[in-house]
Amino acid sequence: MDKSWMAINNSLTSKEYQQGVKSFLDFAMKNLGVDDEIRCPCVDCINGTKYSRQVVWMHLIRRGMASSYITWVHHGEHVPVSHPSVPNNQCGGSGEYDHTDEEPNGLEREDLHKFITLFEDAQRKVYSTCEKFSVLSFIIKMLHVKVYNKWSNKSFDIVMQVFKDILPECNQTVPWTLYDAKKFLRDLGLGYETIHSCKNDCPLFWKESANLEKCPTYDACRYKLNDDGGKKIPHKILRYFPLTPRLKRLYMSKKTAANMRWHNEKCVDDDILRHPADGEA
Repeated sequence: MDKSWMAINNSLTSKEYQQGVKSFLDFAMKNLGVDDEIRCPCVDCINGTKYSRQVVWMHLIRRGMASSYITWVHHGEHVPVSHPSVPNNQCGGSGEYDHTDEEPNGLEREDLHKFITLFEDAQRKVYSTCEKFSVLSFIIKMLHVKVYNKWSNKSFDIVMQVFKDILPECNQTVPWTLYDAKKFLRDLGLGYETIHSCKNDCPLFWKESANLEKCPTYDACRYKLNDDGGKKIPHKILRYFPLTPRLKRLYMSKKTAANMRWHNEKCVDDDILRHPADGEA
């Protein structure tokens, strides 16, 4: 389907753009049903809210369509996947995809669709007129403030609830609790794993030592007790940021995947130092 009309700026006057909007709405209604409301892909809503066909029409004509929404996954279009020499190079960071005749299996399609949805949610504004924060940057900022000022989990939830109450027309995808915020980041591949450590900093309670109650070197107890409820709390915790999901995200973007392959495909050995990779070290 021709989508070149999406790049037209004069959406109010261009007949080509208006015809393109009509073809998009016809496509969406054909896949979702004529009586259903559909997600609005205008530059402000970015598929965050459902409206009737007429309202979506007005939004797209007045505001324009989000240029990043190349594959209409929320409106019935299948997600194409490519399988190049570098794995997981499937979709562009701006919503662009490599089109091939190969279809992903059910699990791949589900994971990719989930990530695309989360990625779109992360780019949305906290509220419609907010120019400074996307959902993702807002959550990261608030978590940074929590850690920097040593807020309790309860304090964080209270502050977030105040924001929710006072902000106008809040985005429904904003995670307003600490639990939801951590889950949001984890699903984007930005989470971390906790590994208990000895209070003397010698070993980690990991792999073959994961179930030990005492340090194998100093015989020091792994846990300290919480006087309130008797719950075991480790003396020290290492927060490990797994590399694999982060590499997958980098290779899912056509732009960043090209940079990731640079050392193999573009690095030239001509005795000229242009990059640290050209050095002997």
